[in-house]
Amino acid sequence: MYSKSFLILFLLFPIFGYSETMIINIESNYDDGYAMLGIYNKKDNFGKAKVNEKPDASLVLMGAVVKITNKKATAIIDVPFGEYAIAGFQDLDGNGVLTGNFLGIPKEPVGFSGDAKIRFGPPKWNDAVFKFKAIDQKVLIYLDKI
Repeated sequence: MYSKSFLILFLLFPIFGYSETMIINIESNYDDGYAMLGIYNKKDNFGKAKVNEKPDASLVLMGAVVKITNKKATAIIDVPFGEYAIAGFQDLDGNGVLTGNFLGIPKEPVGFSGDAKIRFGPPKWNDAVFKFKAIDQKVLIYLDKI
């Protein structure tokens, strides 16, 4: 009886995979609001978010929302080892969207993994992607206005 159960668990376990802890440290020049993060594992989905629109949850692997206190915050997530890119913004006005002007330029602080910069649009995947390969690996996201 136990051997059949063990065999089933053993065969199914690789489907679920391992999740390890990633620590995302967030720093900002502003002490208000929440940091809204999108963790991406697909190149084709990264950089698709638009200002003044609700984030599309289908594009991200997962999201995280953390309160900024003393210009800092920490998000702790569990994901399998692999390649990821993180995009974030600081929701200063509390509306749940990245507020921008009529040209589509963000008015609120934004930041990306790898300290990738915005240049005539969102950064490229290759500028923001990093390899998550260590337990409790730390990633820094610095949020600032453009």
